[in-house]
Amino acid sequence: MNTTPSPLAELAPHFERLCELPEPQRSQLLASLPLDADQRARLAAMLAADARGDDCLDRLIGEGAARLQEGAADARDDFGPWRPLRELGAGGMGTVLLAERADGQFQREVAIKLLRGFPTHDAIRRLRHERQILAGLDHPNIARLLDGGETAQGQPWLVIEYVPGRQLLDHVRTLRLGLPQRLDLFDAMLDAVAHAHSHLVVHRDLKPANVMVTPDGAVKLLDFGIARLVDAGTDAVHESSTRVFSRGYASPEQEAGGTITTASDIYSLGVLLRELLSGHRSEQPFHPPVVPPVAVGAELAGIIAKATAREPAQRYASVGELRDDLHRFREGRPVRAARWTRRYRLRKFIGRHRGAVATALLALVVATAFVWRLAHERTLARQAQAVAQHAQAASERDARRARASLEFLRAAFAAAAPQVAMNRQVSIRDLLDAASHQLAQRDDVVLVQSMQRLLASLYAELGESVRAAELMRAGLQGLVPTDRAEALELAVDLDTLANQRGITGDIAGARAAAQQAAQWRERFAPGERSERARSLANLANIEHREGKDEAAIPLLREALGSADETAALPLELHVDIAQSLASLSATAGDTTLALAVADAALARLAAQRPKDAPSRVALLLAKATALRSAGDANAAATLLREAIALQARVIDPGGARMMYLTNELALALNDLGRYREAAEQLAQSERSRLAAGIHGTQDEAIGLLNRAGVLESAGDYAAAEPLYREALAVFDEAGLAADHQARRRALRAQARTLGLAGEHARALELLTRLRADSARIDTVDSAEYAMLTWQLVVLARQMHRPDRGLPLLEEATRRWQALVPPDHPLFLHMHRARAAFAMDTGDLGRADREQAAAVAGFERADTAPVDLAIARSELAGIRLRQGDRAGARRLLQAALPVLRETLLAHEVSRAAAERLAARLGLAGP
Repeated sequence: MNTTPSPLAELAPHFERLCELPEPQRSQLLASLPLDADQRARLAAMLAADARGDDCLDRLIGEGAARLQEGAADARDDFGPWRPLRELGAGGMGTVLLAERADGQFQREVAIKLLRGFPTHDAIRRLRHERQILAGLDHPNIARLLDGGETAQGQPWLVIEYVPGRQLLDHVRTLRLGLPQRLDLFDAMLDAVAHAHSHLVVHRDLKPANVMVTPDGAVKLLDFGIARLVDAGTDAVHESSTRVFSRGYASPEQEAGGTITTASDIYSLGVLLRELLSGHRSEQPFHPPVVPPVAVGAELAGIIAKATAREPAQRYASVGELRDDLHRFREGRPVRAARWTRRYRLRKFIGRHRGAVATALLALVVATAFVWRLAHERTLARQAQAVAQHAQAASERDARRARASLEFLRAAFAAAAPQVAMNRQVSIRDLLDAASHQLAQRDDVVLVQSMQRLLASLYAELGESVRAAELMRAGLQGLVPTDRAEALELAVDLDTLANQRGITGDIAGARAAAQQAAQWRERFAPGERSERARSLANLANIEHREGKDEAAIPLLREALGSADETAALPLELHVDIAQSLASLSATAGDTTLALAVADAALARLAAQRPKDAPSRVALLLAKATALRSAGDANAAATLLREAIALQARVIDPGGARMMYLTNELALALNDLGRYREAAEQLAQSERSRLAAGIHGTQDEAIGLLNRAGVLESAGDYAAAEPLYREALAVFDEAGLAADHQARRRALRAQARTLGLAGEHARALELLTRLRADSARIDTVDSAEYAMLTWQLVVLARQMHRPDRGLPLLEEATRRWQALVPPDHPLFLHMHRARAAFAMDTGDLGRADREQAAAVAGFERADTAPVDLAIARSELAGIRLRQGDRAGARRLLQAALPVLRETLLAHEVSRAAAERLAARLGLAGP
């Protein structure tokens, strides 16, 4: 199969990147690209043609162009009372002329647009009907359609209000407008589009080039409905080929040729808003911003995300709703696109009212936080049947405590107020930090500990594990519950403490907290199913942290119980247990159970919570882990990107949870051979870890291991091996035992790299010892034992020892068949191993069959392109040994571009391919 790209295909990525850049950035980048003179000239010509095509309708320029040119000269004298002055421009929809009134009745400059093509009689009738509708649009921010007709040759023309001024992005860039001014411009656009929609007119081509700003600052939308006129002037039989849209701004349904509705305009408006604020039309830009970017916080990002949802039903129902959400944002009120949590409403309320009005909110928070305490005091008073004087004293004491609580929170919020913090935006973290500072100035132990526990829970939600553990430990110190309600509430706080201590590496402290919570639940709520499930789940998490997944998984399965028992669990508890069980089962190789558990919890969550419920994040992470273990890294990466976007939008863009999400995405990208992207995600994971204050823990070591894995995959063995040693040193510092599963997996990865680097003896000794340990600890039926068996197969292949490798390969095949689906990519790599061993024994026919099966499988499967390229290069070597030099050249020519793009020169597979290329006379990189 010859997959050599065409010259245009080679230039396509550069063209897509350059066409979105303004001058002079475009010229500078074009000059710096690694192209020869012919390629550079071809690319410059493509860019020039794109610019002449008005950057949106280049696909349509050729259609009818010859007829348009033939009739244009005569047509320019056939516009009724209008006289053309000069050409303003030309594009995919036709030519635009500057014109004036020719009959002298009044003076006015207008723009005349000659629509492309010469429609049929029926098409002209439809066009006139659509033109009458557009002429009825009367809005100060819409360029008016004043007149229209057809030339003697039948070419349609329109007379449109001429709008002097600057294009939208030029206006913003020139004046360097801030966020309020940009939103003012966008609000005027929304008003105009809403007016058109109320007249059942959809613009269909909203983009910056169709938005002008006059010298006095007024917004004018151009070409309203012109795309509809172009379609109306097209024969019905050709309608699907004349879809008019602008690349990058059109909605998915518009690009796919689906039904265009007002939701299509809302999508384009969302893209336009993103570009207006950030300078980029896409979420993942690869070029400098076209306007100076302004800060886009979580609320604006949520508004843009809702407007640009892929499914029309998930977007705003109308432009009015989008406009209302932006008004809410500007007024400091909660926006519909954001999650209306108590924390979010609290932040918006404070940011909007500050000062005195915040006192009312503080009173509500205090009442909520301390109602249990007041109820407890009243219960004690009734039980003791205290005298009236004692009751009065207790009441006065409670009142003083409530006033003290109110004063404490008021002081905390005042310390974070904009006028004190010198920051207009007050974040939840600002409020928590201010409240924590205020605690040091209070001497009421009950008040202080209550607030410490409350703040600890909120810090934990933000991923601030170190701070959360410190506050929760202090808030629980010396407390002993006296009744059921108090015991269960304190047990939940102990669960939080155990989890945060586990994240920070304090396993002994985590176990102590989990056991204390279990004891209180058993004492005050014996036999309660949901409370026992909480304790089991918490203890399972500790077992996992200690590297004992084989002990954690049964605890989680017991906590989840039967289907009926699971349905009776509180939803959030079900979600917590399910995400833990799915993740650990996937790691253990039981992907069937992992996917079933994750899907069941996701289905229940979808039925009872909004789609953007924060609980989805952990479940999406767990399901992605299961999919990656099952060999579907593409699906895993898609779910992880969804989870990351949800985490950043409704919870927090940093913290421990984001560390786990970006780390797992890096692993999926590494499986797909996208090593540069994987390295970027690992860097983001490391930033989140450091920001969360997590040091010297398993998570730090795992980050090092994953960085080493990416380097190894790309072929940089010399850089990978020291990272393995550094990770093992972190494990030593954290006190991990020799049998801990994380340490053993790190050693397995190190042995794999040693083998690839040619240190076969060290790798063999290490893998053999680890396999014996796994049989003792994990059992021979475990995924870890199967993986170590497979790694010994790979090492035997590198050592050209089929006598060792073939028996191990048969065992590995049996064990993996019991663990993963039959279409798992690992079985394709087993074909490669059999082919290599056949080559070692001189059985070229067997080698060709096995390697061809691997190539065919990789071609069918949705796996990493680099895996297919490696398999093709290996088949090329076999074909050359068989004397098929031409076949070998074809296979290697298809493989080399991917290998050279993805792998370093000394990666073993690429190095072998380069040696083969030299033998075949193929040019080097």
